[in-house]
Amino acid sequence: MISVVFAGCLDDEEIEENLSDEPVKEPSSEEYNITTNSLEAVFNSMNYDGEYYYTKEEWVIHDISEIVEIDGMLMFGVTGKAQEDGYNCGLETWYIFPGESEFTPGQCLLSEKPAWHSEHVPSNDGALWAPNFHGSRTMYYTVPTSEIDGQEDTKSCIGMVTATGTAPNLVWTDHGEPIICQLEGEENDEDPEPPALDPAIFIDDGGRMYMVYGGAHIWITELDSETGEHISGDPLSWDNGDNGDYVHLANGPSDAENDGDPWIEAPYIHKEGDWYYLFVNWYDCCQGVDSTYEIFVGRSESVTGPYLDETGTDMLEDGGTLVIAHESHDDIGPGHAGIFEYGTGEDKVQVFTHHYYPDDETPWAYAHARVLTWENGWPVVSQELWNPMDYWGTNK
Repeated sequence: MISVVFAGCLDDEEIEENLSDEPVKEPSSEEYNITTNSLEAVFNSMNYDGEYYYTKEEWVIHDISEIVEIDGMLMFGVTGKAQEDGYNCGLETWYIFPGESEFTPGQCLLSEKPAWHSEHVPSNDGALWAPNFHGSRTMYYTVPTSEIDGQEDTKSCIGMVTATGTAPNLVWTDHGEPIICQLEGEENDEDPEPPALDPAIFIDDGGRMYMVYGGAHIWITELDSETGEHISGDPLSWDNGDNGDYVHLANGPSDAENDGDPWIEAPYIHKEGDWYYLFVNWYDCCQGVDSTYEIFVGRSESVTGPYLDETGTDMLEDGGTLVIAHESHDDIGPGHAGIFEYGTGEDKVQVFTHHYYPDDETPWAYAHARVLTWENGWPVVSQELWNPMDYWGTNK
């Protein structure tokens, strides 16, 4: 296991009150031995000939999904890494086991790559990115392009896996074909095709299922709530001219000449009251301590926008209200917003998760979880870190 650097938003007396008079179970991850596709076993077998990370102090968490509940545990997914030094996981799951406050490696997903990956994204090096859950047993993910002979392929796709069995020894099965693919590329500013990156699933009150996604430009499109596939039934529907199924929600910042890359990605939609909130990342990702990633938000009365910031500026036109940045929370490059809720009524707690880059680069990237509250209709992320023991006290 690897210790999470949780400072805890509750002090010891408050936690004790929440846990009642029953003793708290001691950390017990040994009870949850992961024997199916163990991620820790992959870490322990790496040869470390290159520049990857395998010691506990170097285990990397990047592009963290929201936390989900499954079989009495808490689980999240993260991006896989380059397929080298004995590492071959397309994606990873991690756990917080009952009675614990630590992040523990879970399973190595898609070490055997589905055949459709090579068909649709032949340049992909085996690393899959930015998972997001629909429920706790369906995960969407990105199949990104890589370079071939110095040239980037112009296609990326979004895939889906589903889990059967009991956590943490789940059996994950790929859908067998893409959900959406991008052909032309996000650099087409005149008529930007939705880039197939960073999917996030949202279910509206009426049960309609949406996926918000993109890079350089953020789009939303509807999925079939029964199959999880695109509503058109065609992963290449944009290329076939059926653009009515896609809505353009946001663009990157135009001030990037001063602050970094004019990039936007990692969208996430959350509904609070009557408002839909679109969280996104601006600027440079994935540069370690040199990253300039920041999380911004806008809100709308409709899931398909328009999304406006606190000043009323549309997110298509530079709009965005800052949620968290290095200057506001002393985390370098916070990215990939996710929200996990537990409790009800006045006891409801919302946990805001994001990755960041430790300033000592050990590990290169990791994750923080903070308490989310709302002031005057806008999200506020706590300075203190969330303590998972509050969850186990509420849900023992």
